[in-house]
Amino acid sequence: MKKLPIRPLLSLAALCVGSAAHAQAEPAKAFEFRAAAGIEHDNNVLRQNANEITDTIYTLSAGARFDKRIGLQRLRADIEATAYKYQDRSDLDYNTLNYSAAWDWSLTPRFRGVLSADRRQYREVVTDSLTVANRVGRRTERVELLEGMYEVGASWRALGGVRHTANESTEPRSWDASPHVTSAHVGVGYETPKGSLLTLKYRRGDGEYTDASAGAAAGDFKEDEVELALKWPLTVKTLIQGRIAHLKRQHDIAPQLDFSGMVGGASINWEITGKTRLIAGYAHDLVASGLVTGGHVEADRVYITPVWQVAPHIALNARLDHTDRRWKDVSAGADVGRSEKVQTIGVGVDWDPRPAFTVSAGVRGEKLRSSLPSSSYDATILAVAVKARF
Repeated sequence: MKKLPIRPLLSLAALCVGSAAHAQAEPAKAFEFRAAAGIEHDNNVLRQNANEITDTIYTLSAGARFDKRIGLQRLRADIEATAYKYQDRSDLDYNTLNYSAAWDWSLTPRFRGVLSADRRQYREVVTDSLTVANRVGRRTERVELLEGMYEVGASWRALGGVRHTANESTEPRSWDASPHVTSAHVGVGYETPKGSLLTLKYRRGDGEYTDASAGAAAGDFKEDEVELALKWPLTVKTLIQGRIAHLKRQHDIAPQLDFSGMVGGASINWEITGKTRLIAGYAHDLVASGLVTGGHVEADRVYITPVWQVAPHIALNARLDHTDRRWKDVSAGADVGRSEKVQTIGVGVDWDPRPAFTVSAGVRGEKLRSSLPSSSYDATILAVAVKARF
């Protein structure tokens, strides 16, 4: 059983390692409101293999951003509420509340870190081997983090922190049984004069599955992860990041749920010219199957997002996102030997007739091909939105 995010999210793995938030540029205006309205035409709102249902979705959102430096401290916050209303299938209506808040703290110029809280809500598709039809719901992912870094000399860094993650879904038997994990990590880093940072971390976590539905994984578990990560500003216009780690999850009373292996990935943010930009990456992950019968899922993801400023007020963008998933160590049921390929391809245009006003339009195609025939589907979405900032 898996979920497919309908709306793209920034991966947590793409965030800078260590306390690199201090390197982010501070915006010229400390406080900003924004509002947006949009309309989408979706030819398969239930993400079904047959008998597709077409509907029109209206969206309305409001948000605010705050970013202010006060001495050695920096406060950042961004919050946005969005309502999704379906013209014909009102039972699919849902709301999201997303936020990101952080305090980039510094006790001294050498001892600094970050205290942050993030929440992301979005629509998900559950392709469940125990049911005939796919199901759609809303997923909530939260991360709270306290991390510190101390400069030991000119180049060496000492790292440490604690983190809490929580994943939940409105749908039963959703992605990996909705785990909550509290962990602590320690590590060392080496930073060059040009800003490259290499870190080695060890993380130990305690977690539990919170999905109480029948057939979902249950109980407590422990996680161990050793990670080597690199942030490399190749040039002033090119940032490369990568990580490789060994992840091990062990369960107190359900050894069939245990798994371990290598995880990691790499990404590049490249300003090719003054008018073109490319974001691309690869990630390899191991995730629990979410089934009480055990097993885990290996996933390989590749994504490419180019942007081209074709005129002073017009920008074109594209997106390719492809993921291969393979079910491993499953002992029984329809998930034995299961595999899926998930692909999203889209193109869009942004027009800024005024500095604080944007009109966006785009089309994207979503495709899932599964070894479970009832889970495969295709969908095409056309979207138009207007956005204002003030």
